[in-house]
Amino acid sequence: MDIQLIQNIVQNPDFQNLWKQYEFLEISDLTELLSIGKIIHIPKNEHFLKAGDYTKKVGMIMTGLIRFYHLKDGEEYNIIFKHELQMVSSFECIILNQPSSYSFEALEDTSLMVYDYEEMETLFAKNHQLERFGRYFIQQELAQAIKFYEGHLFYSPEERYLKFIEKYPNLMNRVPLKHLSSFLGITPVSLSRIRKRVTENKH
Repeated sequence: MDIQLIQNIVQNPDFQNLWKQYEFLEISDLTELLSIGKIIHIPKNEHFLKAGDYTKKVGMIMTGLIRFYHLKDGEEYNIIFKHELQMVSSFECIILNQPSSYSFEALEDTSLMVYDYEEMETLFAKNHQLERFGRYFIQQELAQAIKFYEGHLFYSPEERYLKFIEKYPNLMNRVPLKHLSSFLGITPVSLSRIRKRVTENKH
């Protein structure tokens, strides 16, 4: 990747805030990681990965929004939404060496920094700080998946909605109602009622 582009990314305030949680990484580590990536652009409603595809690509969203969904019996089930400076990848492809069961669709025009996982592994073998980052990333993704399933097991639809707007307030105007209702496991009509009730309770 172009050196000037790497410098621009590293100097981005949002990017710097992200990497504060990885205090063990030096700027040289970040530069080394960024150097093996490339920027790609995905138009709105196009896919980064479709169910049945097999790829060991890992992407970091620079701008935009991507939904993970599963298609069953003609109906789409949204699993999670990923936004700026979050990672997208299929762990089925990377860890299980099998095609993805899920699709990854851009809900907005989206730009990603994309890596080949095998190149990342080669780099991690040489740089143990980056290897530590890789382990941390996988732990975070697994923890997020557990939280998703816990939410659907233990919380009511309204509680799931309140937790979503608390954690992702910036996504409320970006995620279409039909996709948010699918994520919460309810119908768009039920979601509208919940939103109305929550708004009324605030007054």
